[in-house]
Amino acid sequence: MAGVHLILMTVIWATTLASVTADASNNDWWRLNKELRLTLLNGYDRNVIPQRTQNGSVRVYVNTELRGLWLDEATQVLHINLWFIMRWRDQRLHWDPKDYGGLTSLHVGEQEIWKPDITVYNNADITEVDHYGNTHIIVTQGRVLWVPPAHVRVECPMDLTYWPYDTQTCHVYFGSWSTHGWQIEFNYANFSTEIGGFYNLKRSHKWQLLGGHLHRHDYYYSCCPEPYITMHLELNLTRVSPSFTPTVVVPACVVSLVTLIQFVLPLTHPQRITVGCTALLLTLMELLYLAMTLPPLASSLPIIVKFYGQTLVVVAVSVGVCAGLFRLTNSHVSTPPPAILKTVLTGPLATILFLRGYTEKVGHSGGGAEDGEVLEESRTPSYAHEWLLVAAAADRIAIVAFIATFVITLIAYVAVV
Repeated sequence: MAGVHLILMTVIWATTLASVTADASNNDWWRLNKELRLTLLNGYDRNVIPQRTQNGSVRVYVNTELRGLWLDEATQVLHINLWFIMRWRDQRLHWDPKDYGGLTSLHVGEQEIWKPDITVYNNADITEVDHYGNTHIIVTQGRVLWVPPAHVRVECPMDLTYWPYDTQTCHVYFGSWSTHGWQIEFNYANFSTEIGGFYNLKRSHKWQLLGGHLHRHDYYYSCCPEPYITMHLELNLTRVSPSFTPTVVVPACVVSLVTLIQFVLPLTHPQRITVGCTALLLTLMELLYLAMTLPPLASSLPIIVKFYGQTLVVVAVSVGVCAGLFRLTNSHVSTPPPAILKTVLTGPLATILFLRGYTEKVGHSGGGAEDGEVLEESRTPSYAHEWLLVAAAADRIAIVAFIATFVITLIAYVAVV
């Protein structure tokens, strides 16, 4: 029993001694931290740039880590949540760790020491970088690390040529507003222009970050010999748009199919106008949808809109040609087409447009019924065959224009996707 009591007392004594030692160590750390802070900040002027010599500049290494971004297409403004990572040396904050119990780092408030003033030059909202949160600066024997989070809004003019499979390039220009390159020299962190921190970005929205680079530009002006340094953050975004396939691409294929069916039908077929009006209605509905979907401030016209617009014109021409032919079939036309037009259409162009079946009947007054496209014979002179040739030529040109538009649009999108 006495042995157990002795062991218990030994354990209690060891625990108490360790606790007292830890408390003494913590108290000693706080005391050394306070002494170091008072020593470094005594007489420190945070408005003075920490230059090593009178003509020397402080070199600030800059990098960024993105935490979130989204592009407002209506206003063409890119919203970015990011961290500015900046490192520099301040000789006024150097100490010997031996004098402070091996203390090698110190946390200070961002308002206690000098820090570079960062301004986004192409900001779409406020001019200063909007730092949020109570950030601190870490000082390690004269080496300073400051990582302030910020929300930046910059203008990003969009190029919607290949919408909805477009890629946008946005730019952020920032630097010091009140100093030049001989006072503060911005440079790349780790001598790399690549930016990181993509792993925390949201993947659910429709914009995906492809990559980014950080560039440095030195500008010289005629008034001053010193350089003015601007850091340039370039971001490449691509649209992730699976919903646009059934709402834009599939209707385009349907409209193309209906239009081709219209051109396959004979010129005087009664259902040709019905099919053409259906294609017109589908094209108008799709153009209305695109007008409500696309941002109104874009400086470029998407290829898909051009395709629908040209399809609308081609189908309208084809429907008009069919309507004119129906009038010709129901009445005799006593006015011939212009002679020069007749000469052109009966020449080599007739072979190119496969019009020889129509040119052989030119000059006949009336004719027998054949394939539903030949006017009934009439005793009075009629130029129906001449006008039928003109209508067939217009129809051939319309289908060639439609096929060319479809192929060019397809090649343009396949090259991007």
